[in-house]
Amino acid sequence: MLACGAALALAAPAARAADDPVLSALGRASLALQVSPAQESAWRADYRHAVLVLSQLPRGTRRNEMRASLNIVRGIAARGALAPDVMPMAFLTLERNADWWATHGPPTSGGSPGEKGAVGRKCKPLRFPKKKRRKARASRLTFPGSNVVFQWYPGLGLQVQVNGTFAAINTLFAENTEESKTQARDALDEMLTLASRRGGAITWDYLFPFGGASPPWTSGLSQATAIRAYLKAYRTGVARQIAALFGVRSPLGIRVPLGRDGNWYALYSFAPGARVLNAHLNAVIALHDLARVTKDPKIAVLESEGLRAARRHIKRFDVRGVWSRYAEGGPPADLNYHVLNRDLAGALCRRTGEEAICKASDSFARELERRCPKATTPQERSAPPNRPASRTS
Repeated sequence: MLACGAALALAAPAARAADDPVLSALGRASLALQVSPAQESAWRADYRHAVLVLSQLPRGTRRNEMRASLNIVRGIAARGALAPDVMPMAFLTLERNADWWATHGPPTSGGSPGEKGAVGRKCKPLRFPKKKRRKARASRLTFPGSNVVFQWYPGLGLQVQVNGTFAAINTLFAENTEESKTQARDALDEMLTLASRRGGAITWDYLFPFGGASPPWTSGLSQATAIRAYLKAYRTGVARQIAALFGVRSPLGIRVPLGRDGNWYALYSFAPGARVLNAHLNAVIALHDLARVTKDPKIAVLESEGLRAARRHIKRFDVRGVWSRYAEGGPPADLNYHVLNRDLAGALCRRTGEEAICKASDSFARELERRCPKATTPQERSAPPNRPASRTS
């Protein structure tokens, strides 16, 4: 009966501001002149539409996912965390969930394809901790007229995939056509409308619970990917403001001081103890590139402190010389993350020449080829030595 009553209360389309944390947060922001009257009216309409859609959905997955997206935003507001700079992403998320679940079931579009270097490889089993089963590919999608990537997290509705969005923007720049570069620049403008602030830095918060943490939270991985995207657009001022978060200590920011070992840059702002190799290497690479372009001494210090941590800790990620770890002290990485570790260590080695980084890169590459050789076609196996295999249509 209690669950039924809660569902009915959630579905009521005429919730009063005094009783509803989301409407209360909007009212306070409006009174403080932190949002314009037009924006407040538009967001109220988005919210009430989302509630109305929920009330009209039949029982099942669509109703559950729509309810979840509403409950997440209500929870953020109830904790006093629905700040004006968080509102653009929060209300866009509600709008997209209402649009999707009103007419669609669970999305089936493909998600991240994984690392190219992992394709076609078959691995011999590792003889220490068992690898976790590979998760199903994520369902990601975009909406007409927008470049923001959403991902379906079952039980949490559709949520903005920040790193996925900036990775897609970097791919557009890599295509290097006038059309793709224009689309990438438009996407960067769109993402700035969804940015928030932490410790004076630009960031993009994730607005769903994860790993036991309540939203909003942010990620060092997505910050680094964003820096690379804005650098490609020659928008160094924005990139520097994004990089400022690497100077803000976790859990507000993503800096984890290690004393004489420099700074570790956290994958998740709420988890300073989880030292994930690919996130840290990606961060140091982004800071290195930004420091070289801007000559900013503050960015250079952040890069230097991150590089010191990588140099002194990377051997701990080389599992007895036979594979890499995803996180320090954890089990061996899966194939995709091992390839990512190899590629990022190699990229940082080429930029800095750091001996410890280069040794790890070589070790990761050598063990990838030994333990996970790339599958060959019958044509490739029968081809004469030193000659390419003949192609078939």
